[in-house]
Amino acid sequence: MAEDKAKYTDKQIQIVESARSIISSKGIEKLTIHEIAKDLGVTDGALYRHFKSKKEIISLLIEDIERTLLNTVRDAASKTRDPVNKLENILASHLSYAEQRKGVSFIVINETLNLQDKILKRKMLKVIHKYLKEIKSILLEGVEAEKIRKDVDFVSASIAFFGMVQSMVTLWVLSGFRYSLKKHYLELFDIYKKGVMVK
Repeated sequence: MAEDKAKYTDKQIQIVESARSIISSKGIEKLTIHEIAKDLGVTDGALYRHFKSKKEIISLLIEDIERTLLNTVRDAASKTRDPVNKLENILASHLSYAEQRKGVSFIVINETLNLQDKILKRKMLKVIHKYLKEIKSILLEGVEAEKIRKDVDFVSASIAFFGMVQSMVTLWVLSGFRYSLKKHYLELFDIYKKGVMVK
């Protein structure tokens, strides 16, 4: 969280990293102030000096997802000038990102929905909208390069791209992480390409 260090203390960053580890190894239901304190070898009271509640920790996790996921997307896109290859790179990189983090982003999105907290929901929605905006801009690049159809609904095509990732991660998490997330991504991307590319 290099760029966040001015905003958050080292201890807060350590707490968030512990929270991510607990979610990936034990599940979101085990994410409690007590469990994080135990993981870090401190008292519950020591943690309350940095965060008032589990919701505050989830809020910072959402900010961490925003920073790391969007950086992953931009880094993947920067490796090629071809818009279609950019989309393929983003899909592969996003799935690798999910594997490395054991689907924590997916789990945090679900927990945000379950908490019925309007502030957290808006915060998560903002992250997803930023992701969709990145995909839409690449689709528009594809139109300029005459590789993507002009008649494509770019909002729907961006949502379909995001949905492709979310559905793959959902099945993978439910399977207990029993296979590589990238196993079928080329076949899925081929279907997506056929829907948006100039023939």
